[in-house]
Amino acid sequence: MMQARGVVKLNLEIYKTIIATTTRYANLRIPEEEWAEVYGLLYGYNDGDDVIITEAIPFTHTKKQRHILKVEFDEEDYALAASIESEFYLKDPPQYIVGWYHSHPGIKLMLSQDDVKNQLAWQTNNPLAVALVFNPQRLLKQVEVPARRGDPMTQLTLDTGFLVFRLDDPNSGLEASFHEVPFEFTDFEIDEAFIRNAQEFVNWVTKAFPRGEGVVIEYRKYVDNTLEKLKELYDGTHSYIQTLIRKGESARIESLVETQAVEVEKVLNQGNAMINVFRLMKEYLEYKERESMIPKIDEVLAKWDEMTENFLEKFRQLAKPTPFGM
Repeated sequence: MMQARGVVKLNLEIYKTIIATTTRYANLRIPEEEWAEVYGLLYGYNDGDDVIITEAIPFTHTKKQRHILKVEFDEEDYALAASIESEFYLKDPPQYIVGWYHSHPGIKLMLSQDDVKNQLAWQTNNPLAVALVFNPQRLLKQVEVPARRGDPMTQLTLDTGFLVFRLDDPNSGLEASFHEVPFEFTDFEIDEAFIRNAQEFVNWVTKAFPRGEGVVIEYRKYVDNTLEKLKELYDGTHSYIQTLIRKGESARIESLVETQAVEVEKVLNQGNAMINVFRLMKEYLEYKERESMIPKIDEVLAKWDEMTENFLEKFRQLAKPTPFGM
């Protein structure tokens, strides 16, 4: 196997972007036959033989073309990638496309013939360009699936779920073989805690980052349902207070409100935790989705913020006497 030149360097946020954008289209909430591959670009710069990745941008996912499922760039994607690259080139140091990433959900990490074709497009222009391939199931299960059905799986340890590849000789075209390129994280060591946290992040993405337009639909549904729970707690407590007043048992009101306030706080805390996850996940939308979907998500999140602001304090006000005992 050809000896790799240099090392690929990336940070945790790039890794999280790759996990989130690929797991979104291949996870336990989606039937396996509907799993889709995701394609994104890696921006950064070369430092000698090393490749420094500074940002990963998700672009597209598997789409059906002439009854065949494929993930590839179209003319619009290439134009958009070039436009983004021109902005990166203004940074210090100047940055540019240093490779691409895509997912192999549930299958072996390698470069298929289509992958080799895509890699040729990038490596022809930048000899150090790399292809990062990620499989969420490999990260979760810590096993590599065999290339051929029936062969045994390979048990792994402290595996990030991805490998980085480069073509041996782009001049060989579609017949080019490829080799692995070593990588390292600039801000974390790969240990048991790191892998465990990465696996937990996969679970959060599975739970809170639906594919396509489902992200807006599910976020809106979650907010509306949770706000309805809070309204029911408020209205139910208020109604029971009126009953206590009519029965001359006003002395029980303060205790009632404090007991119910515990439940209100629980619902608020759970809601705020999930809303914070929603805020995080919206940063991992595909580039072309962002313009249309981020305003919709922000509208949903703003509704939560407005309706829950000081809600617990307002709820506790129910314990205070009002004019005429009403």
